[in-house]
Amino acid sequence: MGNRYPAKVLLFGEHTVLRGGRGLAVPYGRLSLRWEESKPDETLLRFGDYLKKEFSQELLDTNSLEDHLLEDWRLTGNIPVGYGLGSSGAVCAAIFDRFATDKGRQLSGNELRHQLARMENYFHGDSSGTDPLICYLQQPMLLGQGVAPQAVQLPEDYGDYFFLVDTGRTRKASTLIRKFTEAYDGRPEFAAMVDNVWKPKADTAIDALLNNDRKALLKAFAEISEFQIKHLRTFIPKPIRKQWSGSNYRLKICGAGGGGMLLGMANRPNARISGLGTVYWLREGVVAGQ
Repeated sequence: MGNRYPAKVLLFGEHTVLRGGRGLAVPYGRLSLRWEESKPDETLLRFGDYLKKEFSQELLDTNSLEDHLLEDWRLTGNIPVGYGLGSSGAVCAAIFDRFATDKGRQLSGNELRHQLARMENYFHGDSSGTDPLICYLQQPMLLGQGVAPQAVQLPEDYGDYFFLVDTGRTRKASTLIRKFTEAYDGRPEFAAMVDNVWKPKADTAIDALLNNDRKALLKAFAEISEFQIKHLRTFIPKPIRKQWSGSNYRLKICGAGGGGMLLGMANRPNARISGLGTVYWLREGVVAGQ
C-alpha cells in the first residue's frame, strides 16, 4: 500500500468546460494521499459502507476494503479539502487502485471514468469522474467537447512557468458553479462573452501549451486573466485583486474560484514572484516563500 495518489490542477477550462469548451488538467504530486496503518477513519468507513451497497464484487472487492479499514488502514496526506484540487478524487483513485478486481482493472476510457464517477458521487452528488480519473491514471488529460478524456503529453518544462497561490480560504465548488450558471443562463450578454471571448481564449491557451508555443500561451493566459478580473470579480477573493497581475506574472482562478488555489503563469522560468506569499511551482517539489 505504498503508492501515492496525487492532487489535480485544472490548468484551463474552469467553468468553460461545462459550456462545451475544452479543459486541460494535470496531476500534481507535491500534494497527495497514501495508505497508512493508523487509527480507524470513521469517514472512510462510511464511504466503504456506501461502496458496499452501490458496487458489486465483480468490479470492486468491497469486502477486502472493509477488512483493511477495520484493520486500521486509512488514507493520509496533504491535499486540502475545499480547494478544488481533487481531494475526493484522490480518495476514489486510491481505493480503486488497491481494491479493484481483475475485471475492474481492465476498464478504460469512458467506462473507467463512469465507475470512478459512481464512487465520487458519494462526495459530490453528481460527479463527472474526471478528477478521480486523473488521480488514478496520473497523466495530463484533455477534457470536454463530449468525448472521453484523452491523455496528452506536455512540454517537460511547463511546470517551470505555472505556479499555485494559496488564498487561505476554502470554498464549496457547487455554490460557485451554481452562481456562474445563474449568470450564464440569466444574462445573455454574459453568456455571449463567455462563448465568444473566454472559451476561445481557453482553447487557444490549451493548443499553445500542447504545441509548446510560449508566446501564444502567455498572451492567451493574460487575456483570460483580464477577462476574469473584469467579468468574474466576485469569484476572486478581495485581498488578491490588487495583485492580480505583476510585472512578471498573471493570475487566474483555478477551478470554480472563490478561494482555494489560484493559478499563476510567469513570463520566464521560475521567476521571482513577489507579494503573493508562498508560491508552489508545478514543477514537483519546488516551493518558494516570498
